[in-house]
Amino acid sequence: MSGIELRAWVYTPEQLEQALGCEDIAAVYVPMRLAGEPLDEYAERVILLPPEYLADCEEKTEQELADLRKAGFTRALAHTVGHIELLKRTGYEICGGNRLNCTNSVTARFLADCGVRDIILSPELTVRRINSIEKPVKTGFVAYGRLPLMLNRRCPIRDGKPCGKPNCGEAITDRKGNRLRVICSDNTVEILNSDVLMLNGRLNEFHTDFAVLRFTDETDILPIIELYAQDKPAEAENLTRGLYYRGVK
Repeated sequence: MSGIELRAWVYTPEQLEQALGCEDIAAVYVPMRLAGEPLDEYAERVILLPPEYLADCEEKTEQELADLRKAGFTRALAHTVGHIELLKRTGYEICGGNRLNCTNSVTARFLADCGVRDIILSPELTVRRINSIEKPVKTGFVAYGRLPLMLNRRCPIRDGKPCGKPNCGEAITDRKGNRLRVICSDNTVEILNSDVLMLNGRLNEFHTDFAVLRFTDETDILPIIELYAQDKPAEAENLTRGLYYRGVK
């Protein structure tokens, strides 16, 4: 078994319920739309996820974050440098997301100086580079899930405003016939990789504090959590190791 801390990133109420009920999960990244009074008893395990795009909702988001802070939530994720100031204003312990693109020691020190308490490193790094980075704060990496290929403002299915349904089941097809899932939030759309990143059985190769399991269209997440909790190797269709072992070409 690996000694690395496991965290879950969820999109749906069903995933959230399973993750919070699992002792192997130390923290859960939770979209703000799913947070509220029923989660109060789990507040110390929750890391709130504000919208990734703030230009059309920053004032509204700030008020919602302030209300959730009063309700007892203490941690939230910064997707960008702009999120850092927002979370400081609302009194949160700041966790850094992988979109901050932390790829080296200089960036890690800069983010730590900005008040970021832990960082999800860029998934474009190799294992060797991850292990060589100076770590002034806790660091982690994405160890499971369908990684986003792009973040859009318009939904390619509806050719318009995102529907806000994270599990609508829609997808687009690339020129090779790969099915790319589409996940809408309130004001952005993620287009996901057709292959699933799986690193179970290899967690001990990463010299970090935590690993993030990113759940998108899964309905039963407990078998995946068990695989990672025991660090058991397992094969699956459409499996990828991402860029961790081959780097960016």
